[in-house]
Amino acid sequence: MPDVLETTAQEPAAAPKRGHGQVSVAILNFWLDAALFVDLIFIMWVSAMLQLIFPVPTEAGGWSLWGLSYNSWRNVQFYSLCVFALLAIEHLVLHWTWVCSVVAVRIMRVRSRPDEGMQAIYGVGAFIAILLGSFAALVSAMAMVQKP
Repeated sequence: MPDVLETTAQEPAAAPKRGHGQVSVAILNFWLDAALFVDLIFIMWVSAMLQLIFPVPTEAGGWSLWGLSYNSWRNVQFYSLCVFALLAIEHLVLHWTWVCSVVAVRIMRVRSRPDEGMQAIYGVGAFIAILLGSFAALVSAMAMVQKP
């Protein structure tokens, strides 16, 4: 039995047909990966700059770089991280069939992966579970923070 994840020589992968003006999946993946890479490098640069250039936040009052204060750069860092998270989620959505195939065939060792409807249900369920877990962790942190 051929592996679900590999294309055999007898069954070449058919290229998806595109209409006029449509972007190919490969080009979309390329630009998405490029945007993820650029945003990651930017987040790393801002984080390093905040750590190495500015003093500790309690002493950074009045300091600025290119017209932005420490707090402004921290906001830039946070929003860049949000963009990165959205791009990463889109990357997972575009590769969800592959993710399900790897989990089913390689990790769980089942003979075939679930149909696309079940894959969508698993994906939405996992996304909701992650959001609820993140929300619970934030609520817990808000309740347990020690104020002066």
